[in-house]
Amino acid sequence: MAGLILDSDALLALMNINDVHHKSIIKLLFQSGEGFSISVVTYSEALVHSYETGKEDLMVERIGSLVSNLFEVTAAIAQRAAQLRSSSKIKLPDALIAATAIEEGLTLLTFDEKLAKRVPGAELLST
Repeated sequence: MAGLILDSDALLALMNINDVHHKSIIKLLFQSGEGFSISVVTYSEALVHSYETGKEDLMVERIGSLVSNLFEVTAAIAQRAAQLRSSSKIKLPDALIAATAIEEGLTLLTFDEKLAKRVPGAELLST
């Protein structure tokens, strides 16, 4: 398996022990023995609820302790995202995250069946 990048749902499942997908993402990451990356888009999406609840400092610290790489959106990623959106009609945040995986040569881990079907190299996680 290539390096790993999590989409927003996978990161949130990892962070929340009450999430229905928590055990499966923990198991996969443990078995892979690899660290994982996220896009700045995933990072932003993961922080929304913590800002609503006033716990953003804790979430920033937790994400920082878990994530190996935080990828910025480059012009190449933006172009690839536009290409993905034009051919698959996925939403812009998903397209940016998927484009990051493609451009960086990473395996995208997602619980989103539609996204996994539409993005080359994405891996659908199950519960």
